[in-house]
Amino acid sequence: MPKLRKKTQEKRIKPELGGGFRDYGSGDAILRQRLLEKIHKTFEDFGFDPMETPAVERTEVLLGGEKESGKIIFNVRGSKEKKSDLSLRFDLTVPLARFLAVNPEIPKPFKRYQIGNVWRGESPQAGRYREFLQADLDIAGASSTDADAEIIAVIWKTFKNLGLSKFIIKINNRKVLNGLPQYAGFPEKKLPELLRLVDKKEKIGEEALKKELKKVFKEKVAAKIWEIIAISGDTKTRLIKARETLRGNAAAEEGINELIEIARNLNTAGVLPENWEIDYSVARGLGYYTGSVFETYLTDAKEFGSVASGGRYDFLTVPFTGQKLPTVGGSIGVDRLYAVFEKLNLLKKKQTSVKVLILNLLPELKKEYLELAQVMRAANINTSFYLGDDRAFQAQLAYAVKKEIPYVVILGENESKRSTVTVKNLVTREQKEIPKEKIVEYFKR
Repeated sequence: MPKLRKKTQEKRIKPELGGGFRDYGSGDAILRQRLLEKIHKTFEDFGFDPMETPAVERTEVLLGGEKESGKIIFNVRGSKEKKSDLSLRFDLTVPLARFLAVNPEIPKPFKRYQIGNVWRGESPQAGRYREFLQADLDIAGASSTDADAEIIAVIWKTFKNLGLSKFIIKINNRKVLNGLPQYAGFPEKKLPELLRLVDKKEKIGEEALKKELKKVFKEKVAAKIWEIIAISGDTKTRLIKARETLRGNAAAEEGINELIEIARNLNTAGVLPENWEIDYSVARGLGYYTGSVFETYLTDAKEFGSVASGGRYDFLTVPFTGQKLPTVGGSIGVDRLYAVFEKLNLLKKKQTSVKVLILNLLPELKKEYLELAQVMRAANINTSFYLGDDRAFQAQLAYAVKKEIPYVVILGENESKRSTVTVKNLVTREQKEIPKEKIVEYFKR
């Protein structure tokens, strides 16, 4: 009887990502890094310092920021744990509030930025993932609207530095919306529901929002709500009309006065008027906002939704300290913004950051190759030494072409004898033999 052949291979696992997650290959990662470098630089130009917090926080801490967020967080449990009180952060704001609560001695105002991944259990859609990178900046300990205007100005400058011009920052104040129950005549307890409805305007459109309002509120009430959130015209007109319509409404008047100050500061700061506007329909669904709120949309890619948003939240530290700390901040959705860059072909991908590849042709010359690489790296020239198994000249050249490396350095037996190297430009196909000691000068010219 023949022996049964032993199973030599386990069932293969499909190398698939879970829904809402994505990889970034070298070409994508290099472009993302270029975006991040510009974001870092702009934030620091305005005097913001970097900080970092853990990806995992106590669930109680995260839910203390906003109870509604419990439905979108990922819980974290070790393989040997039956239960856990830990979760992945869903934003960078609640961790900041926790950090400020345990470090009260930090000088105020405290201007910080943080760039890091966050996780949300939401349904994936265009440009929106379950794991995504955010770039946040906040000013804690500043109650003046000067701080609100600066956050908006930084977002504007960041977009300009990224080469974007067709975008609009829509600005409102939650106090204006808080005044709607008194003006339109509906119970204050229905305000959160109204905010959730209004927050969907950009996604569902004006007509659909009108219908939604009429389902929830009486027709006269819905009409008065629409009267405010649909105010149009230039900035001055929108502010004057809202102030006249809501005169005597204390909450709304306070919000309008703050918007007037923000508008004045933005003009003084040189923020171009075509890139921002007052829009009383901006609500920001998160419940912790207490003052200014804003959303940023790219006019050529509105289907991606807001790519940067923020506002003022003065009470986020209260669950931890019992005391309010006036804070305002903004957040850029880096992955969503990158998806827009991909769609609009705004950046040309580079397969590598390597500028020069030193070919590995002869084993006996390895010492010279490595010494040459060291010299070039010391001069801040991105240099790679070929480490593949195929030592054939054409194979190494083909590798450089496929990787889109612009230059190769050839050091063979003849070059070694003459203390020279041959530099080949793979873009222009020109090549030149130069003294080895002139190699840095050649690439720095």
